[in-house]
Amino acid sequence: MTSRRDAGVPFGPSASSLCRHMSDINDLTTWNVLVGRVAGHWNRADIRVQPFSTTKGRFEKGAKLCAVVEGKRHLLTVRESQLKANHWVMDVGFTQTPQAEAFKGAELYIHASMRPQLPEDEFYIDELLGLRVVTEEGEDWGEIEEILETPAHDVYVTAVAMIPGVSEFVVKTDFENKVLTVRNVPGLRTDE
Repeated sequence: MTSRRDAGVPFGPSASSLCRHMSDINDLTTWNVLVGRVAGHWNRADIRVQPFSTTKGRFEKGAKLCAVVEGKRHLLTVRESQLKANHWVMDVGFTQTPQAEAFKGAELYIHASMRPQLPEDEFYIDELLGLRVVTEEGEDWGEIEEILETPAHDVYVTAVAMIPGVSEFVVKTDFENKVLTVRNVPGLRTDE
């Protein structure tokens, strides 16, 4: 299996969980896939966005984004956009410069169901969060609480273990039953 990060951070659902996510798309608090940040304004009232996603169409006309400003969530619809160097310049309906300036620094999110579907043997890395980790012998190591990115590989963190995300340690990933099976290799447990 291969993990993906391309569509944003913290990543999104597989085809098997897509239906579950569609039911809460109208609730902006569920839009938790980070795809960009407002870097400032452009011209009079357009916003300039630093993209974190390379997904085609993500910031083009008609795209919907959830902007978080001082803890409040706002639904933005892109009216027009243009890629300039490494930023997107977007008209999201603001008519005055102070409106656009108020969004400087805002993080932009999409709903997990808006990410591209992946081939069956691939997944978004955040799908691992909350999976129960058990050893081949059936010992419960708790749920994955955090995923650390390292230059060599990801590391899955539970309350009692740190597991390198490679086939030498991860035996099976069962998303349907929310279980990650690992080899009980000395040194993985942090509580011993």
